[in-house]
Amino acid sequence: MNILERIKAPTPKFWKKMQMLMITIGAVSGAIMAAPVALPSIVVTLAGYGLTAGAVGTALSQMTVEQK
Repeated sequence: MNILERIKAPTPKFWKKMQMLMITIGAVSGAIMAAPVALPSIVVTLAGYGLTAGAVGTALSQMTVEQK
């Protein structure tokens, strides 16, 4: 199974929920990083980690497929 087949294959229910969670974490983190106000550096650092975790988690969730 190559990458394109994996992306197009159906994703299990648990991983769909995990994907939505990771997208949400990434979106919230991106909004915090793009905020036009000065935030404490720890908040911006944690938002950066959240953005990275959200992107990686979303990609991994998409690559998980059901076995036939």
